[in-house]
Amino acid sequence: MFVLLWFGLLMIIFSLISGFFILWKIPYIFSQTFNNPDKIPAISIIIPVRNEERNIINLLDTLKKQSLQPKQIIVVDDDSTDRTVEVVSKYDVEIKIKRQNKEEKELVGKTAACYRGSIEATGELLVFIDADTSFDHKDALKNIIAEFEKLKYSGLFTIQPYHRPVKFHEKLSAPMNMIVIAGLNCFTPLKKRLETGGAFGPFLMSSAKEYKQTGGHEEILGSHLDNFMLTKLFQSHSLPVYNYGGKGTLSFRMYPDGIKQWLLGWSKSIASGSSNTHPLVMSAVGIWITGGLLLPSLIVCSLFLYSTYWLPIFIFLYAFYAGQFLWLARKVGKFSEWLFLIYPIFLLAFIMVYFWSFFQVHILHSVFWRDRKIDV
Repeated sequence: MFVLLWFGLLMIIFSLISGFFILWKIPYIFSQTFNNPDKIPAISIIIPVRNEERNIINLLDTLKKQSLQPKQIIVVDDDSTDRTVEVVSKYDVEIKIKRQNKEEKELVGKTAACYRGSIEATGELLVFIDADTSFDHKDALKNIIAEFEKLKYSGLFTIQPYHRPVKFHEKLSAPMNMIVIAGLNCFTPLKKRLETGGAFGPFLMSSAKEYKQTGGHEEILGSHLDNFMLTKLFQSHSLPVYNYGGKGTLSFRMYPDGIKQWLLGWSKSIASGSSNTHPLVMSAVGIWITGGLLLPSLIVCSLFLYSTYWLPIFIFLYAFYAGQFLWLARKVGKFSEWLFLIYPIFLLAFIMVYFWSFFQVHILHSVFWRDRKIDV
């Protein structure tokens, strides 16, 4: 038994090291100024929507307040069955409604909506943004474009919004948020040695020139994960991919409508996305999760052994792991301090969602989202 405790101790140490490894540093966008303010490119913002009557209001309201205004905002409706189109029509934006003619029946989903929007875009920069995202302050868009200017407006520029959960089931997304971000391979100490495995879907930006050069969404119409496919497109054209955290710039609430929406939302993509994760990062994530779930068992074993030596060690390590969990969670969202007390529940929720997603993607070859079956 004591051999197992020693083994468990080593496992926890490796687990904690892995936790620091997977999300060592996330770049954020801070206050910026333009090097050449007289040559700011015209911006076209494209928003694909399906049943987003509640979310789209926040995004459009924060867009109206931006100090840097886009040339055009195009909202592309993908057969919404709620009041999305009615709500959007009250704003001064272009609405492109997908028509169900014979030629377009198969062109459904977010990727197709982004493609339709790109056809109408006339800006020098194209920004594809999800409807549940909103800007944190009036200079947010200006700071984003100024950051892209430093990169010579070249490459695929993406941002993962900062998650602001409200209900308990939304807070269960903490490990998903962390692991999805870690899975892109670019936030470890080995960032320069590992190829970027993907991009963040809620906010994607590129120059119109490079978008057309790669083929853009038209090239990947059959995919439901445009962020990963666009990454491959840009990389195949030797163009860089840049991923940023949204803290202080962009925010969103994920799946506020209940546990069913939460499960469907996460399970539609988490297993597919993991296929692009580097084996080293995937292994580190697995070790981190295993260590976190092993700790409560080791505490229980120490209690049964009446060990005055092992019990305080594992209680200390539980507290340390919990603190690390909160530290990692705060990199990606505004999660409450008390979460660290029950972190095993959050890890178990992640495992449940991952295996359900794996079953759908690799066994059923289909997922459900927004009342629509999507073949994968």
